[in-house]
Formats: sequence, C-alpha cells, structure tokens
Amino acid sequence: MKTLQKLLFLLLFSITTQSFAQEKLMSPEDVTSSSLEQLFKSAYIKVTEVKDSYLKIEDARTVYLDIDNKKRFIGLNTVYNLQDNVSKSEILDIFNTINKEVLMVKCYYNESSNTVSFFYHFWMDGGYSTKTLVSTVKLFQQAVSLALTKDVENKIF
Repeated sequence: MKTLQKLLFLLLFSITTQSFAQEKLMSPEDVTSSSLEQLFKSAYIKVTEVKDSYLKIEDARTVYLDIDNKKRFIGLNTVYNLQDNVSKSEILDIFNTINKEVLMVKCYYNESSNTVSFFYHFWMDGGYSTKTLVSTVKLFQQAVSLALTKDVENKIF
C-alpha cells in the first residue's frame, strides 16, 4: 500500500511540475465560476451547473468545485450515499482506512444524511496553471475511485 501512495504522490508531483514548466501562471484573482466553466468546457468536461461560488462538472464522476471566498483555493468535492443498516463503527473504520491510505482525498461522514463527502483543496497561492487544475480534477476522480475500493466487501458504498 505504501508503494501505491508513493506512486500517487509521484504522479501528482510530475503532473504539477510539468504543467508549471509548460504554461504561464494564472492569478487566483482571476478565478470566477464563469472562467472555470470556460476552462472545463475547453477541456471537454461537461459543466452542469454554474453558481457564483461553485461549479458542478460531470466527468468520470460528479465533482463540485467550490471557490474559496478569499480565493486561496478551489475545493473539490463529491458526495456519496451510504448503504443503510451499516454500523457507525464499520463506517468509521473504512473512513479511517481511506484517510490513511488515499493521500489525495479526505472523507467526512455526515451521520444525519448518511453520506460521505470526499474533499481535496487545490491551493492557488502564488498562481496556478489551467492544465494543472484540470489534471488535478482528473486525479481527484481517480483518488475517489481508489477510496471506494477500500470497501472490499461492498458494505458501505
């Protein structure tokens, strides 16, 4: 499992460094939901909802991109319903495993709605490249897929 974590880190690192080397840096002040909409449409990713502070895209998974009001980061998140009649301890055991073994995402349990939210913060301080953002969204979706496989017995998701 440590090897998988290292590979995920190296993949993210190589994508990030390659993107910064090939593109100019974009300013966080320029981030708006409409600019993100254009970016993802040009990357052939379906945009299904645009609001002032967030964007919803449909690619391999449904992902919400929340723009921090101070424009420090873009929060990537997706939500899944959990199966009924699973104990809280079983849910928390799987979530602890995910939080330890899947480096890119953190999962949070919402007991009242019986859902899990997977999060990642794409930090924009100092600038970012559009290619890096799109690559990060793709990698986030893969990390969520990996997280879902941690429920080996398919009892939770």
